[in-house]
Amino acid sequence: MQSESLGEGMEGKGSLLCPETGHASGEPGHRIFTPGRFSSPKGVTLIELLVALAFMAVFAAGMTGLTIAILNGNAKSQSLDTATYLALDKLETIRNTPYANVLAANFPAEGYGTITVGGVAFPNFSRSVTIQNNTPTTGMTTVVATVTSRQGSSASEQMVVGQ
Repeated sequence: MQSESLGEGMEGKGSLLCPETGHASGEPGHRIFTPGRFSSPKGVTLIELLVALAFMAVFAAGMTGLTIAILNGNAKSQSLDTATYLALDKLETIRNTPYANVLAANFPAEGYGTITVGGVAFPNFSRSVTIQNNTPTTGMTTVVATVTSRQGSSASEQMVVGQ
């Protein structure tokens, strides 16, 4: 019985009937109902809105941190992949060199901005080659190519060549 008429025994007191039970509001055990006072069945309160916004702000801050970490990880991974590629490229060049010419003097260090492969420049990488003759045994040479990026990533690749 939902009505805005005054309840029995409540004449002149300005109370309304409770929309849930039909009893006069203000009676013991019933809440006082005044339309539009604190809440509306069609909307949210300011407190509910602020709590929701606070949760969204915490979520957005967490997602921002996660996104930054993922982007940094991707950049480091790409840098490491490129360094590995450049090290393997140098080893391939040495592999195609006659054994007698596999000498440190023939493969000097390459500084930042000096490495090009297939016409593509790699300005953020440096590359060096270490050659150890008669290692691991006589007549064999161990070659290590090391590439370092400006971001701090480095990759070393090794091979053994023989006569």
